[in-house]
Order: sequence, then C-alpha cells, then structure tokens
Amino acid sequence: MIIDETSGTVTEQGVELVPLNLTDLDEDTLLEMFPSPVQCAGALLKARALIAQAPAILAERSKAVKDAKRELIIARGYARQRAVGRDADTRRLVAESDADVLTAWERIDVAELALEYARELRKTLTEDIEILRSLNANFRGEHR
Repeated sequence: MIIDETSGTVTEQGVELVPLNLTDLDEDTLLEMFPSPVQCAGALLKARALIAQAPAILAERSKAVKDAKRELIIARGYARQRAVGRDADTRRLVAESDADVLTAWERIDVAELALEYARELRKTLTEDIEILRSLNANFRGEHR
C-alpha cells in the first residue's frame, strides 16, 4: 500500500507471484525476478533494525496484558460491591455480566492478541534474517 502524503490517496499494490512456467522464461526475465546484492544487503539491515526493537515491544505488550488483567480484578471488585442478590453466587454472576467487567475482558483479549502478533512477527523476522544472511553469503561468494 502506498500513501501519497500530499493528496492522501491510498494506492493498493498487488503481490507479484512467481510464474509457474519457469522453464518457458528466458534468462533475462529470470534474472529480473531475483534481488540484487544491494537489495539483499539493504533488506538485511532493515530486518536487523526491526528485530532490535523486538525486546522493547514485547516487554511493552506484556505489560499491557498484565495491566489489563489488573483492571479486570479491580472491575470485578467494584462490580461485586454494586451487585445485589440473595446469595454470593448470584452476586458473582451479576458482577461477571457487568459492563466494566466485560470491557476489561475485551482489553485483555486485545492485549493478548497484540502480544501474540508481536511474538509471531519476531519469529518471522528471525526466519527472514536467516534467509537474507544466506542470500548475502551467496552473493559475496559469487562476486569474489
């Protein structure tokens, strides 16, 4: 996706797929499909810069999960104080359906999903870095 800063226009870019008929392509077309050594090195530098931010992002998202769980405990406490009923079980059931408690549960879900996404992104970046390191090593060998 490309965003034009002056007009605010958003342009969607499609994903280019590798053709299945590789044997029918000429050598120049095949070479155009592969990244240059400079592109590989640049991608590796960018991936390393992103992975360096991962510990701070994961710590921040972990803290968000803990904070959301703490908010749930507080919301439950207030909801139980406000709940009226004949016995403790009825008050507990009423408190669990309180709007603040349901909102707190939603915050926990969102925070946990964000944390899981960050973990998956770190894993993907790690795999990408390994691939890019391999490509860069192959390019160095070819250009000696």
